[in-house]
Amino acid sequence: MENNQKQNIISEIPVELAGYKGIKVKKNEAKIEKKEVENSLDYLKKSRAKTITVNKPAEKGNRVEVDFEVRHGGVKIENGTSKNHPLILGEGRFLPGFEKELEEMSAGEEKDFSIKVPTDWPDKRIADKNLDFRVRMNLVQERQIPELNDEFAKSLGRFESLEALRKNTSDGLLEEKETKEKQRIRIELIEKVAKDSKIEVPDNLIEEELERMINEFKFSITGFGLDFEKYLQEINKTVDELKKEWKKQAEKRVRVAICLKAIAEKEKIEVSDEEAENKIKEELKNYPDIEEARKNIDPERFKDYTKEVLRNEKVLGLLEKEAKII
Repeated sequence: MENNQKQNIISEIPVELAGYKGIKVKKNEAKIEKKEVENSLDYLKKSRAKTITVNKPAEKGNRVEVDFEVRHGGVKIENGTSKNHPLILGEGRFLPGFEKELEEMSAGEEKDFSIKVPTDWPDKRIADKNLDFRVRMNLVQERQIPELNDEFAKSLGRFESLEALRKNTSDGLLEEKETKEKQRIRIELIEKVAKDSKIEVPDNLIEEELERMINEFKFSITGFGLDFEKYLQEINKTVDELKKEWKKQAEKRVRVAICLKAIAEKEKIEVSDEEAENKIKEELKNYPDIEEARKNIDPERFKDYTKEVLRNEKVLGLLEKEAKII
């Protein structure tokens, strides 16, 4: 359904809005633990590590590149091959036990081994199965990780000392948590309004929202390189069964959309073309080739969508401003 058409249908649905001003909501205090800061700094220094190719057996902490093939019961599994697959040994980014098997392997060496996949592994196609691997080590590199000190902080170009870097990191993490808490409060507020408002939600809108949710789910699954239909078989679900389970959530999403639109109309909240254009320009900066991105975007649909997003932000901002946050 086109965005404008959907918004027009939503506008025609009778709604008796619940009170949306003065809603009580509890705010959770955002705190940053010392460990969170140190973990971020550790990730930062590792991201600046230099690598040196070495001619010796791989060990924990080394960066390696491997070719591998995976079989189950003698049959190669779907997407079961990879070339020059990069790994940092010991980080646990692959199947449990896989990285350990690569230790002591030298460049050019091949190895066969088997791994039992955990029962709770996310990819249900291989969970609780014995997989046979054939691996070739292509590259072994040592990483030179910089020391976390004033010199490292200065090398980033913005900080005079390690303490300045640490404070900046702490402030950034705190800001991120506060932003998430603000979003949580806004969602809680509009969901309360949607729950308490009197709305007869048409079945066709719920069905359309369910279709949207299924497509979102499918996109996330295929994004992991999995076949959607086979994934459904592995979790023993059909699309219809998922829709049945998600129906209440779909209705909640539709009710929220109706209330956002109704509040905007009641409060005469609008978004100008200039505001939308500025937001679009900001969003397009995230694309490597802005002109190419514009060619692949329907300008009117994108503008309508942007206006809806900005309008919703204004409504949520109003709810937050008028709320009794404790």
